[in-house]
Amino acid sequence: MSVSQVDLPPGYPREWEADVVLTDGGVARLRPIRPSDAQKLVAFYERVSPESKYLRFFAPYPRLSSRDVKRFTEVDYVDRVAFILTVGDEMIGVGRFDRTEDDRAEVAFLVEDAHQGRGIAQLLLEHLAEAARERGITGFVAEVLPENRRMAQVFADAGYRVSKGIEDGVLSVEFPILPTDTSVGVMERREHRAESASVHRLLHPERVVVHGPGRRVAGLVNAMLCGGFRGEVVAVSSDGVPVPGVPTATSVAMVPGRLDLAVLAVPTTELGGVVIDAAHKGAHGIVVLTGTDDRPGDNRTVVNLARAYGIRALGPDALGLINTWPLVELNATPGPMPRTGGVGLFCQSAAVGVALLNHAVRQDLGLSSFISTGDYADVTGNDVMQYWEDDDNTRVCLLALDSIGNPRKFSRITRRLTRRKPVVVLEPGRTSRSWHAGVRGGLGHAPDEAVDALFRQAGVMVVHRRGAMFDIAKIAARQPLPRGQRVRLVTNSATLAAQMEHTIGAVGLLHEESVLLRSSASPQDYVDATLAALADPRTNSVVCAAVNVYEEGTEDVITALDQIAGEGDKPLVGVFLDFHPPMVKENDVDLPGELPRFDAPVDAIHALSTLTAYAHWRERDPGAVPLLEVDTSRAKRVVNRALSGHPEGRLLNGAETTELLQAYGITMVPRFVVSSLEEAVAVAEQLGWNVVLKGTAASVRSRPDQAGVQRNLMSAEEMVHAWAQLEDLTRALGLGGDVGSVATPVVQAMAPPGVALVVTSREDAAFGPIISLGLEGIPTELLGDTVYRVPPLTTVDAAAMVRDLRAAPTLFGRHGSPGVHIAGIEDLLHRVAQLADDLPQLASVELSPCIASRDGMAVLGARIFTAPTDDRRDPLARTL
Repeated sequence: MSVSQVDLPPGYPREWEADVVLTDGGVARLRPIRPSDAQKLVAFYERVSPESKYLRFFAPYPRLSSRDVKRFTEVDYVDRVAFILTVGDEMIGVGRFDRTEDDRAEVAFLVEDAHQGRGIAQLLLEHLAEAARERGITGFVAEVLPENRRMAQVFADAGYRVSKGIEDGVLSVEFPILPTDTSVGVMERREHRAESASVHRLLHPERVVVHGPGRRVAGLVNAMLCGGFRGEVVAVSSDGVPVPGVPTATSVAMVPGRLDLAVLAVPTTELGGVVIDAAHKGAHGIVVLTGTDDRPGDNRTVVNLARAYGIRALGPDALGLINTWPLVELNATPGPMPRTGGVGLFCQSAAVGVALLNHAVRQDLGLSSFISTGDYADVTGNDVMQYWEDDDNTRVCLLALDSIGNPRKFSRITRRLTRRKPVVVLEPGRTSRSWHAGVRGGLGHAPDEAVDALFRQAGVMVVHRRGAMFDIAKIAARQPLPRGQRVRLVTNSATLAAQMEHTIGAVGLLHEESVLLRSSASPQDYVDATLAALADPRTNSVVCAAVNVYEEGTEDVITALDQIAGEGDKPLVGVFLDFHPPMVKENDVDLPGELPRFDAPVDAIHALSTLTAYAHWRERDPGAVPLLEVDTSRAKRVVNRALSGHPEGRLLNGAETTELLQAYGITMVPRFVVSSLEEAVAVAEQLGWNVVLKGTAASVRSRPDQAGVQRNLMSAEEMVHAWAQLEDLTRALGLGGDVGSVATPVVQAMAPPGVALVVTSREDAAFGPIISLGLEGIPTELLGDTVYRVPPLTTVDAAAMVRDLRAAPTLFGRHGSPGVHIAGIEDLLHRVAQLADDLPQLASVELSPCIASRDGMAVLGARIFTAPTDDRRDPLARTL
C-alpha cells in the first residue's frame, strides 16, 4: 500500500502522513490527498447519505462531477490542502482548507455516515490546523447550516476562541488556530480517551481466534481455557493437527461471524494475508507471537499493514496480553494466569515478559493486566498508561522498558498519571531513545543520570532491579501510602532489630523505638503490639519481623497479622524468617488490605523508603510555572538569521548571544574581545577599571587552576602584567602565535564576589531540552555534582535543583559566610528553561560562569550553539 516518491505529486508533504486513533479506539491512516485518490473519493461520496451531502454543500448534490473530482483531489499543499482518512482501501472522511486571505483559510469536512461519531472531524481539524500554521495561516473560517449541529459542535469543542454569526440563514464561524492552553488541553484529553479506548478494546475481546501450528495453538487455547476466558475461542491449525475443546476453522477468513482479537503464531511470510483476513472479520487487534528474525523492516511492515486496516498490533515477538478482570479473564499468552489484583504490568520483548510474569506468579502478586508488546510494536507504554489511568482495577503501574519511542509524551503522561497512581519504571535511564520528529543533526543524548532524574521529576519511582519493582508493588497495591518517614519495628529478635534500624536510617527514614517481643511470642502478641504501634500518632509505618526456625515457622503469625493488615490508614509490612516454604493465599483475588510479605528485611525497607519518598512527592504542592515577560518573536528572529545559510548550525557570535538572552530577560555583564594589549587597556579605561582579563579559548579557559583569568585589574600597569602572564600561559601550553589570536582574550567588569555556577540546556535527541545546574569547575566536570530537570520548570522544580546539589551548603552560607541570592538562581533557571523550551533550534546553551552573590546573579559568559530542527518536538495534532 506504499507509494513511491516518483508517484507522488509535486510538493507532496509526506511528513504530514500519520496513523491516528479514533475516539472508539479504532485506527485509521491520515494523509494528504493525491490525484490518484479520484476513484476512492467517488466511491466514498457514493456511500455518503443525501442528508450529509446536503449539509456539506447546502443543496442536493447526489454525485460529484469529473470537474469536482479534479478540483478536490488536485491541490497545491500550500494554499489548498486536503487530508483524507482511510481504513484499508476505503476513504472514510475528508477535510480541506482553501486560503482566502494571506493568513485566513476556509475549512470544510465530510465524513461517511457509518463512521460519524468516531471523532474523525476533530482529528481532521487538528491536522489541518497544524498544516495551516506551517503555511503561515493563523485563522479558519467556515460556513455551516444551522441544522448541522454536529459540525458546529466540532468547532465549539476544539478549544479555540470561536466567534459566530448568522447571515442569510447560514452560520458563519471564525476562529484563530494558534495553539492555546485550552486547545492543547482539549487535544490531549481527546488523545487520552482515544488511546485508552484502543487498549480497552484489546483487553476486552468477546471472540478470539488463535492461528498457528496445531500443537502451539493447543497450548495457547489451553492457557485461555484454564484461565477462565469468558468469551469464545476459535482455533485455526495451520498444519492440520487437531485442537480439541474449541471450534475450529481452516483459516481466519473461514471463521464464522465477527472477531475481536487474533492471536497469531504463523510464519512471517503468512502474516500479511492473515492480518487482512482478521481485518475483514472485524478484529480490533492482533497479537503476533512469532518474531521476524530481528529484521526491523519486516516488523514495521506488519505494524504498518495492521494500522492501515484499522487494527492495533502487539508484536512481532510479543508474549501477549492478560486481563484478570472476572468478567473477562483473558490469558492470551503461553504463560500461567496470575492472581487477580491491582497491578498493571507492561513490557516489550517476550524474553523480558517471561521473566516478569514468572516473577509475579512466584511472588503471588495479583495483576489487573499484563501486556507484552514486542520490540517494534504499534501499542506502546504510552497507550497502556492512558488505559491504566482510566482503569479502576489498576492501582499500581509497572513498566519495564527496552525503548521509549516518544519520551516527551511519556513524560507528559507520567506527570499526570503519577498524581493518581504509583508508577514504577525499570531502568528508564538505560533504555534506547528515539529521535524526535524533524531532527536533521547536531543533537546528542543526555547522560543516564539525567534521564533517571527526569523521570523522578515526574514522580516515577525508578528502580534498576526487577525484584525491587515487585517489592514496591506488593506494598503499594495492598497498603496505604506512608504519610511520613517514621517507622516502628515490631520483632522478636534484638539482633534483627538493630540491623533493620541501621538500614532504616541508611535509606533516609526515621526509626521510632522498636518493640521487642520475647523470642517465643505468640501470634496474639504480635497482633497486640502491632495494633498499638499502628495507633501511635508518632508512627507512620509499621514493619513486623518474625523469626521462628523451629516447629511450624511463622505461618500462624502471618495469618494473624493478615487479619489486621487492612484495618488502619498506615502501611503494615511483614518480614518472616523461617525454613518453611512461603504460604500461598487461597483467595484468588489480591485485594487492598492484604499483608505484604518479605523474606529479606532490606528489601522491605528499601521498598518502603521508595514509597515514602513518592508519597511525599505526591502530597507536596507541585508549584506553578511562572509567567515571564519574554520576547519570543525577537529570539526566533535571532535564531533564524543565524541559521540562514548554515544548514548544519553554528555557534552564535557575541552580539547574537546578547540579543537572544536579552529577549528572555537575561542580561550579560558586557564583555569585549580584545586582540592587543593596547586595546585591552582602552576597554578597561572605558569601563572605569576594576576589570578582569581572561582567555576564552577552550584550551585556556578549561584549566582547573584558572591561570587564564586575571582579576581586579585597576591600572594600566596591572593590565601589562596580566597580559604578560597570559602570554606565558599560552607559551607553556604550546600555543603558537600571539595572545590575541590564540587565547581569544576578553576584558570585562568585575562581578561582585560570590559562587560561580554553570547553567546549561542541552537539546536531547529524544527528550527535548534538559536543564542542568552545577558549580563551575571540578564539582561539575569531575565529581558529577550536577542536577537535571526538563521544562516546563515549576517553582518547586527550580527550588529543588538548587537544594539537590551536593554543594548546596556553599550557596546557603557556611562557616559564617552569608548565603547568596537564591531567588536569582531560580529566576535564571526559569528563564533558561523557557528559552530552551520555546526554541528547539538551540542545541546547547551554556551560561558560565554565573556568579551568584548576596545581591543577585551576574552572567559573565555564554556559548549558544544552534542546529536546524523542527519546531514540533511533540506534535500538537494527534498521531501514533
